[in-house]
Amino acid sequence: MQSSDFVKAKGSNPTTDREGKSVTTVVVIGGEEYFKKQLTSDCRDDLRLRMALYKEFNVGNRIDCPHIVKYKGIYEDEQGVYVLMEHINGMSMAEKMEAEPAYFANPRHTVKLLRQLLKALKALHSRNVAYLDLKPENIMLTQVSNDVKLVDLGGCFADSNSYTAERTNEYAAPELAKDEIDEVDARTDIYGVGRLIQYIEEKAELYLPKYLQRIKRRCLNEDKTRRYETVDEVLRALDRRGKIIRNAICSLMLIVACAMGWQWYTTTEHHRRTALRLQSDALIEGVCYAITSEDSATCKVTGLTDWNNLYIREKVTIEGKEYAVTEIADSAFKGFDKVESANLPKDLKVIGEQAFFGCQGLVTVTLPEGFSKLGHACFKGTGIRNVSFPKSLRSIGHASFAECQNITEIVIPEGVETLELDAFACCHNLKSVQLPSTLRTIARGVFWDCPSIEEISIPAGVTTIGEYAFFYCTALKHVYNHAPEPQPVSVIFKKPGITVHVPAASAERYRRASHWKEMNIVGDL
Repeated sequence: MQSSDFVKAKGSNPTTDREGKSVTTVVVIGGEEYFKKQLTSDCRDDLRLRMALYKEFNVGNRIDCPHIVKYKGIYEDEQGVYVLMEHINGMSMAEKMEAEPAYFANPRHTVKLLRQLLKALKALHSRNVAYLDLKPENIMLTQVSNDVKLVDLGGCFADSNSYTAERTNEYAAPELAKDEIDEVDARTDIYGVGRLIQYIEEKAELYLPKYLQRIKRRCLNEDKTRRYETVDEVLRALDRRGKIIRNAICSLMLIVACAMGWQWYTTTEHHRRTALRLQSDALIEGVCYAITSEDSATCKVTGLTDWNNLYIREKVTIEGKEYAVTEIADSAFKGFDKVESANLPKDLKVIGEQAFFGCQGLVTVTLPEGFSKLGHACFKGTGIRNVSFPKSLRSIGHASFAECQNITEIVIPEGVETLELDAFACCHNLKSVQLPSTLRTIARGVFWDCPSIEEISIPAGVTTIGEYAFFYCTALKHVYNHAPEPQPVSVIFKKPGITVHVPAASAERYRRASHWKEMNIVGDL
């Protein structure tokens, strides 16, 4: 079996391997999803292929590694022998490269992938198994955290079953290309690791850091005696650069700790500034910047060393190259209550989680046109009175303006489609809210505990209102809901009897709808 493409394929949409020898579908057993891999009708009686399927289960079943697909069992039905294995929600490395090549442009992502892949190979080698068929199609990346899952063990080399071993010539070590099966060992898979590094370099069109270049060259040595002997050696090579940097920082901190006392020193402003500077690529006028992409020449603001100064430049020059400032990092200015205003650059696209959390001195914010993302709680608990949103914004983020007690009026511009969880929760002085006609979703608790709102108009396009959206809005008396169909809701108002104005033709539907029927429905729109 050359390969089985592990793609999510519900019921009637099975996936077939490239040689048409096996088919993989998703089945549900006991409420859980599994991959079911079975030989095609033309191959079910092929003894070699059946043995490879049994080998795949026997090898996978005795290896417990989080980066290798887990096997549930091997069975037989009227269509023949099949194996069940865990369902992986994600995509292959090849698909990830096609869909998100920028993901691999970050060396940290490449190192994470290689480290997890090497751990999977180490688990196989410890059982005297060589994988042999390393290629992007056989490496899955999970949807949530992009963790490695090595799949398709049918072509591996094992003591109990070596004659079903397979490889893909494009990624195979020289000894495999010569059919020298007796020469197979851990170094054969290490060659495959080098080919994957080369694949990332070529497909993502990037220049890898020098230490990864060195690792790649040694893995790809035609003479296997000059490759790394074990995957542990490769792992140590990956860790070496990080250890050098960490050791240098630790040595510096140790000297300071000896002089001042480590526990006390970590509470000082000097320590904060030192740590911030080490994480940044440039310090300009008290503001720290870190490069985010060499290819697109962009950078982000990581923090502030001068508490009284927050002038963020449009572009900064780092080692002779100019970078546009497009992002403010998570927690960059968290708790800096002396910050009164923030000059936001015109190319800014993202403000990270809790970036201005608790900046009670911050009064006015103008987000530039082209801006696209407000991180979780980015302006929570600030002293903001006025916010100007750009037309490019599509969503107001989770709790991004929660607990802003000085806000009295909010005008959401046309183009915004979603107000996320708790977006304006606990804004006690918020009285006037203007929502755009483009709005589709008001999530859970968006205006939770906003006791000064007396009335609000919900646009006709809003189809979803989350629970507790207007809970504890104690002054709320009139709601103008222009939606022709009552939104399916559970509990969005604390008290019954609020007057809800709806389209005349929809009044009876509202009077019958859950939760809405507890209100005073008036069909006057």
